[in-house]
Amino acid sequence: MADCLDILVAEDDPCIAAMLADILDELGHRVVGVVDTAEAAIGFTTEKSFDVALIDVWLAYGSNGLTAVRHLTDRNGIPVIVCSGHAAAQDARAAGAIAFLEKPFRITDLERALEIVMEAETPADPTVTGAKVKLLAAHAPSPAGR
Repeated sequence: MADCLDILVAEDDPCIAAMLADILDELGHRVVGVVDTAEAAIGFTTEKSFDVALIDVWLAYGSNGLTAVRHLTDRNGIPVIVCSGHAAAQDARAAGAIAFLEKPFRITDLERALEIVMEAETPADPTVTGAKVKLLAAHAPSPAGR
């Protein structure tokens, strides 16, 4: 996988979606699409290819992001990072997410989750769990300490 990831963002809050797109751009990645429902995230797979999806659990119109996580990981082999303030890491992991970020999260947490996606041997590497991402992010060196 390349250092620059093509990323789909599924987030129903336009302000958060725009902020994520800006942050991902600053980190050197490309946001290839922003959607606000699980159905749109699933449908996006037929429109464009991407390396990873960043998906919120509770999306617009009562849509559940975990549905998209299951579809993207099971049928398309696309790694997914789940970010939510209302879901548990174990739910995200059970759905197939490679990482879980609890909102609000630090940019360094997002960076580490993306690094784990890039380092994973396969998109569904079972050794890379949401809990591991949270643990690694909490103990990752600061940019000054790298």
